[in-house]
Amino acid sequence: MAARLRSAGALTVAVIVVTVLIAGATFAAMTRGDDDTAGRLLQRRTSQVTAAVQAEVKRYVDAVTTVAAATGAHDVLTEAKFQQLSAPLAEMRLSGATAVSYLLPVADDQIAAAQALWRSRGAVGLRLQPVGSGEHIFAMMVRSLDQAPATRTGVDATQSQPLLDTLRTAHDTGQPAVSEPYRLVVDQSVPAPLRQLSFTMAAPVLGLPGRSGEREFRGWVVMGLRSEDFLGTVLPNLSDGLRGVSLLTAAEERVPNVASHPRGGAGDPGMTRFGTVQVADRTWYLRIDASRRDLIGSTALPRVVAVAVLALGFVLAALVHVLATGQARARRAVLQATADLAAAETRAREQAFLLTTILDAMSDGVGVVDDSGDFLLHNPAARSMLGIAEDRNGAENWQAHYGMFLPDGSGPFPTERLPLVRALAGEQCDLVDMLIRNDTHPDGIMISVSARPIRLRGGLAAAVAVFHDVTARRADTAAIEAARDELAAQKDYLTQVLDALQITVITCDTGGMLVHTNATGGARVGQPSLSGRHINEVSVGITVTDLEGHVIEPDDMPVPRVLRGADDVRLEAMIRFATGKTRAVVLNAQPLLDRTGARIGAVGSSYDITALREREADLAAFAGVAAHDLRAPLMVVAGYADLLQQDLADGVAPESMLPTMARIRVGVHRMQQLIDDLLAYATARDARINLQPVDLQAVVADIIAERTTHLRIAGRGSAPPPRFRVGPLPVVAADASMIRQVFDNLIGNALKYTRAGEAARVDIDAHHPGGDPAAVCVTIADRGIGIPAEEQPHVFDQFHRVAAHTKAYTGTGLGLAICKRVLERHEGTIRAADNPGGGTRMIITLPYAGLPLPDAADTGRPAALPLS
Repeated sequence: MAARLRSAGALTVAVIVVTVLIAGATFAAMTRGDDDTAGRLLQRRTSQVTAAVQAEVKRYVDAVTTVAAATGAHDVLTEAKFQQLSAPLAEMRLSGATAVSYLLPVADDQIAAAQALWRSRGAVGLRLQPVGSGEHIFAMMVRSLDQAPATRTGVDATQSQPLLDTLRTAHDTGQPAVSEPYRLVVDQSVPAPLRQLSFTMAAPVLGLPGRSGEREFRGWVVMGLRSEDFLGTVLPNLSDGLRGVSLLTAAEERVPNVASHPRGGAGDPGMTRFGTVQVADRTWYLRIDASRRDLIGSTALPRVVAVAVLALGFVLAALVHVLATGQARARRAVLQATADLAAAETRAREQAFLLTTILDAMSDGVGVVDDSGDFLLHNPAARSMLGIAEDRNGAENWQAHYGMFLPDGSGPFPTERLPLVRALAGEQCDLVDMLIRNDTHPDGIMISVSARPIRLRGGLAAAVAVFHDVTARRADTAAIEAARDELAAQKDYLTQVLDALQITVITCDTGGMLVHTNATGGARVGQPSLSGRHINEVSVGITVTDLEGHVIEPDDMPVPRVLRGADDVRLEAMIRFATGKTRAVVLNAQPLLDRTGARIGAVGSSYDITALREREADLAAFAGVAAHDLRAPLMVVAGYADLLQQDLADGVAPESMLPTMARIRVGVHRMQQLIDDLLAYATARDARINLQPVDLQAVVADIIAERTTHLRIAGRGSAPPPRFRVGPLPVVAADASMIRQVFDNLIGNALKYTRAGEAARVDIDAHHPGGDPAAVCVTIADRGIGIPAEEQPHVFDQFHRVAAHTKAYTGTGLGLAICKRVLERHEGTIRAADNPGGGTRMIITLPYAGLPLPDAADTGRPAALPLS
């Protein structure tokens, strides 16, 4: 059989080879005929183009020769005569011609005289510009022919070697001459992509013959000719069907083009012919390029014939091959079909095994039934979920056999609504919940079933169902829904609580967009719904000022400051609404954090303290008036008490009056202290603050000296002297008198509230709170009787005194209130805390003046200032 196949193959190859040879010969013969026709047509077109260019060139040469002859006929040539003689050239449409000029040779020593002569003949602007020394040839008169600005006269032609060679040839031969291609001097300023190679035509100017018959040489008439423009005008009507026409200086393929039409060449033309053009003393060559398609059009006949021959040959070869190899091919087909069937059976077995493995490994149950309701397949996961090992055929038996109930367990699952029954009817169903309750699952499990109709081999109807256990998922869903309902109820409850508050409460995200506003906030600004708006939009039409009347910009309000990174921010301000109504409010803001501590927004609140401030103002006014009106009579009482004390000392009054007089003086002193505190409290809120650097070290030292000097002078009997430890204190920006009053009150309290018989101990230190370099924290700690924890937040209220101290220690209840008001005016704070080991710590913060905290060693002051 192998020999038969080789013989059939050789015969087929022979038929194909013969067919290819016949097709190639046919194509070559028909193509050669087209080439001959195109060659004859191209030769005729070459003759036409050459004749047209020759005629046009002759017209240019004749024009230059005519002007030269007419110029030589005038013994005295002037600018006006030259322009008159060259005027016809402007009407001849000499495309590519740049200008016609009259050139004259001038020696070095004759330049000035020649310039003066020709200026006198009308060349008014003539200025001869010689290049080098020796022979010069100047353009005395020029007429532009290309609509360009007038060509400059006075140019020395000897600077262009091609032009100089042409002038010499014309002079020596007495005939017109043409230069080699070069770039004209006037084209040097033209952009490089637009520059062209040009020619210069020169004709000698000869005078009329004399008696001897000789003619005097009087110069040259010269005309420049741009080659591209020349060809572009002559050839448009003659170059149809041609790829391109090029002007050459020699009839060689490698000679570069002088000019081409169209400009840039013609690519690969396929066919080329040369023509010759005689121009004065030179010969030009024209290269005409074309393709056979351009000349005689595109003909597909040779290809069609060749393809037809090849097609017939291949058909014949195929028939030969089929006839020669039919039996062998049939046998191979049988063998191949047998092998394919075996491979298909193997693949089918592998796929069946793979599908079985996948179904057994799946966690979802899969069941397949035929159109009669008989189960064809249940994978292990399905049997586990259903809890029944044996299948029961017939849809009417499924509910009772497997224990299928409605999801709420209220009754059996209807047979007609079972997913597999619906799928057998051609309906798709997804995620149908049902309860499976039987002996294996007495508490029941919830499964979700999806079913699809399918077609078995032979077109038999069937259905497949996929189901999975959703018991845990449904429980989780129920828990989530319950939690969501509870959260919604809590949200509603909190919303009602917030809406019931007479305090404005808002929350916003990190971008400043309002998330929630309670009813009070919406009512305050007259806009019930503020959610989704930017916090700055809410303040439109509202002016906020601090207690001194300075406007607080929106970005300096507490919420924006917290959004930029600040912690808790609180300030008291005056708000003027668009209606003109003004209210005093306290504004608070603090960050909102998620579980990780990341900042997710801010919560702000504000409440109206207008009535409170009005009552405080009335109280302050009353205190001020009362203090002022009481001070005068009190001074009278104090004066008379001093006189009586003096009389008692002199023995004028009986000694029995001494105790009474002492009680009068103590009462006067307490009354003076109360009046002073009332005045201080009344003025601390509104007095003008004069900020300046204040050295707390010096202030504290001065107060300690003032408080203890009388003890050093008079002694205190058995009472031990107080001891002070003062650490390095900074310089702060504050009002000197006000801040002194604060430290005087605090140090005075530390000395006063000491147990009887014990020495007062006072420690004063300073540090930067939380590493913040913009603030300073000063702590004044004592070892006195202390303040109960529940009283510490209230000791800064006006007229508030700790109940346990009222009888044992005198006081007005205004000292700490004055301290708080002064520190708030300085943007500072004060708070009370327990001192470990007993006593109280007063902790105040103040803005830092920017000077470093001094070290005790650097200041030269002792770390402690004991009273000795």
